[in-house]
Amino acid sequence: MSKAQLAILPVAEGRQAERRIVNLAARLREPGATIVDAEVLNLSTDGFMAESDLQLEPGAHVWLKLPGLEPQNSRCAWTEDGKAGFQFATPLHPATVEMLAEANRKPPIKGHFGVQGQQKR
Repeated sequence: MSKAQLAILPVAEGRQAERRIVNLAARLREPGATIVDAEVLNLSTDGFMAESDLQLEPGAHVWLKLPGLEPQNSRCAWTEDGKAGFQFATPLHPATVEMLAEANRKPPIKGHFGVQGQQKR
């Protein structure tokens, strides 16, 4: 089984790149405003979806800060129920998206999903 298959959403109509499902702690900031904590829920070379307390309108520009990366200039494409979709001003390199998605992976829990480990008696 390919580990990437579980974490990739197919390219939908109107999208240019496949999205990786992630759960990344991030920070968002509108130009000249304070920084707010956010959670990036999916990521592609072209953009991301995040959840935060930031009240944005489509067309607003924000800076996304992810650990280990320079802030990324992004434009809000849509908002709904505390979530928003963003398009990067400059697309991320596919290897950067892969690195972030891999860093986000957690090892399977022993004994989970029917995989039984040695039990002590």
